[in-house]
Amino acid sequence: MAEKGARARLEPVARQMYVDGQTLDQIAEVLDVSRQSLSEWKGRTRRAGEDRDEWDKAREQRASTVIRLKNLLDRELEYAENANPGQIGPATLDGISKLGALVQRFEQAEREAALKSTAQRSALFLDFVRDLIEFATRHEPALVGYIENSFDDLIQWGREKYQG
Repeated sequence: MAEKGARARLEPVARQMYVDGQTLDQIAEVLDVSRQSLSEWKGRTRRAGEDRDEWDKAREQRASTVIRLKNLLDRELEYAENANPGQIGPATLDGISKLGALVQRFEQAEREAALKSTAQRSALFLDFVRDLIEFATRHEPALVGYIENSFDDLIQWGREKYQG
């Protein structure tokens, strides 16, 4: 379980992971935070009289914007494909081109966010390994030797768990 007081460091990571589409259970497992804590952090962003909190709003806004742009592009492309030759003017083609570029930028931003999320999880894992070594050095010296002998396996396990 994450150490007491880790909220300031972990909450922004948890929020971004949620906005990126992960469930609270998945986030809890990756960040080693209880699901109850995540629900509490998420619930604190809900304003009185509103049915959704800020995490849900951000997730919906992100999803709806990308989906709406993709749907609009699909409709415009279908229109262009079904039009008679010469029926589509340069302004329409320019609009389709710009819309396609915008969709590509959003998709690129999604990929970059996923990479950033992976990098954040990797950094958290490395922090955990450092904390584990520090703890072992102070309280259980035999564990330090075990970590040294199993370090490659530990890192591989971390890659699979926190980067996948």
